[in-house]
Parts: sequence; structure tokens; C-alpha cells
Amino acid sequence: MNHLLPGFESKQRIELLLSLTRISSPEVIAALTLHYTSALPAERAAARHGIELSNFMRGQKKLEQIAATVEAIKAIDWAKLQLTHLQSSSLQPKQVA
Repeated sequence: MNHLLPGFESKQRIELLLSLTRISSPEVIAALTLHYTSALPAERAAARHGIELSNFMRGQKKLEQIAATVEAIKAIDWAKLQLTHLQSSSLQPKQVA
């Protein structure tokens, strides 16, 4: 499942996700950022930054894995927050009008 949508991601989000990887090539980072922030096709983003498409795809796969992990953590936190909210609202006395 793709968690990142080309053209719909902010530069800040991509930078944060990239910071969780070992991707260090400035060209790969620039191509991935361009692809996800402007919807430029992968082939063109890779060519524009002078990298092989296979290197781009390897970085893209890693970035998707990290995004999936982040989304899984968010789902756990959201479920916990909802449970906490439900428990606290059931403990409060109901007001009579």
C-alpha cells in the first residue's frame, strides 16, 4: 500500500521521513522530494537529478516503508487516545437539565 502521494506531500514531511532513513545521496533526496512535492513522474525526477531509476526506486521503497511505520504508530496512538477519551467521558457524571 502506498502511503505517500506524489504531488500531495509537503517538503517538510518528506524531509522528516528521509531523516529516518539512511538515504544520504543529495541527488536521490532531491529527486524523491521533487517527485513527492510536485508529482513529477519518477523517471523524470530521477533524470532531472542525474540518477539511475533503480536508485530512485530503492529510495522510494525505503521511504514508503518508513511512512508505513509512521502511519502504524499514528493508528496505535489514535486508538489509545479514543479509548482514553471514552473512558474519561463515561466516568463523568451526567448533568440534569
